[in-house]
Amino acid sequence: MYEMWAEHDPAISPPSVVWHVMAKDGSTSSLCGRFLEPSQRITPAVDGTGPTLPDRYCDPCLVTVRETLAAADR
Repeated sequence: MYEMWAEHDPAISPPSVVWHVMAKDGSTSSLCGRFLEPSQRITPAVDGTGPTLPDRYCDPCLVTVRETLAAADR
């Protein structure tokens, strides 16, 4: 099972949330190669007090998961 970590996306103003898929080896690297320190990890607010922009998902991370799942089905 993969774990998802959220971080503030500095490329968007005001900052929104971007989700990364973490590598299964227990490190703090995501499948896209980004290193995320535990201090960068956020827990988005679900009570409506968070950013009004929708959460985003890291495309390179999701492509890697899709390719891994497709290879497992073969």
